Amino acid sequence: MQFSQLIRDLPTVATGGNLENDVRGIAYDSRRVSPGDLFVALRGEHTDGHRYISQAFERGAVAALVEEPVEAPCWAQVEDTLRALAITAKRLHGDPAADLSLVGVTGTNGKTTTTYIIEQIAAAAGVKMGLLGTIEYRWPGHRENAPHTTPFSSDLHGKLADMRKSGVTSAVLEVSSHALDLHRVDTLRFDVGVFTNLTRDHLDFHGTMENYAASKLRLFTDYLKPGGRAVLNMDDEWGRRYLHHLDRHQVITFGFSAEAQVRPEGDFEPDPTGINQVLWTPAGHLLVDSNLIGRHNLMNIMAAVAACLGLRMEPSRIEAGLQQPMRVPGRLERVDAGQPFTVVVDYAHTPDGVEKVISALSEFRPPHLITVVGCGGDRDRKKRPMMAGIAQNLSSLVILTSDNPRTEDPERILDEMEAGMLGNRGASYLRLADRREAIHKAIAAAGKGDIVLIAGKGHETYQEIQGVRHPFDDREVALEALAARGYARGKA
Repeated sequence: MQFSQLIRDLPTVATGGNLENDVRGIAYDSRRVSPGDLFVALRGEHTDGHRYISQAFERGAVAALVEEPVEAPCWAQVEDTLRALAITAKRLHGDPAADLSLVGVTGTNGKTTTTYIIEQIAAAAGVKMGLLGTIEYRWPGHRENAPHTTPFSSDLHGKLADMRKSGVTSAVLEVSSHALDLHRVDTLRFDVGVFTNLTRDHLDFHGTMENYAASKLRLFTDYLKPGGRAVLNMDDEWGRRYLHHLDRHQVITFGFSAEAQVRPEGDFEPDPTGINQVLWTPAGHLLVDSNLIGRHNLMNIMAAVAACLGLRMEPSRIEAGLQQPMRVPGRLERVDAGQPFTVVVDYAHTPDGVEKVISALSEFRPPHLITVVGCGGDRDRKKRPMMAGIAQNLSSLVILTSDNPRTEDPERILDEMEAGMLGNRGASYLRLADRREAIHKAIAAAGKGDIVLIAGKGHETYQEIQGVRHPFDDREVALEALAARGYARGKA
């Protein structure tokens, strides 16, 4: 497509060069430019794409979108290249989202599990669905690790175009608050939007909970199709607030609250083998028979059920999907080598996430619950003492350790976590900045019937230290620690 066609109707400030150049692709990283690409110069937190215009053209770029005049063979200046990136990507890929039913899931916790449940229900209903989220981007015949929870808009439209070519008719996306604020989903319109919950996270980016909540709300006020359905958590304060901004006829609510439209019938009974529960829904009673465990996973199931009802799936198909065995990497994922105690890896990395996961495991009344937990560097520092205090109050033993320290000193992070524990009457605790050593220590301390929770990194297969990602997988390190105690995979 000609560059002039890509930028038609964009509010350009100035242009230079031959605007009739043919564009075959889009890149926002000069290192990833291929011949024939349009290079879009983005201003980021750590760098500015305008510094790399010449490198982009040296690698074969045929045009550039910029926010300031540049010395280049072909360019157009716009006020906001992030917004322009979304519009040009949509045009270049032929608006693939227009041919797909889209479900967007936003919230602090539970997004990944909810998208996996929706995808599984869709498969049982015969719907060919793609998934884009924190762990991976996948659709029938394709799977890749995810560098971002929600891809940049140019990558996003490229993935949706690939899905369309593969015969996919629907897609479920995790939609982060960053994605909403940074224009990654600007040109999309969703058939269903899901709000899981809102708890403290990302305040290093948003500043206040009010700003964070306002970002999430935009999924429902700005990005739903006409007639689209908003699925809201009625047990969450912000979910109840969002109701006042929406037409109630477009909303399906879920939760344990008696006012929720999708809600459990009777009390929830914790069971280490799974969830068996009858739900009230606008379509009648629906039976949940799932291998997922914990009250918070019943919330995720209810969110997924409400979303699928919003897509007008038959209740019998939804029930069939919930009966299928489910594994969500790094979400209450068991590590089993035949040991007489339970080892679980979970992505919980917020105060609310840590509390929900430890509470779910505590319901099984183990003799001891040992928690390994850390906090990421270069992120919201105020949540550090909160997370540590919650872990101490709900565990038998807590081992504070590194998560992804990034550019911070791990010991300084542990100092800030420990501040939330000093003087408390909760569990005893240790500090071990070396995460491998901390996991080994926790597993060495476990006895028959105990539960070891390794929290924070979940599915991640690296540890980021001073800008370098080192191979590190909590699940593999746990198996290594179990082997050191004499347990091998699958047998004692």
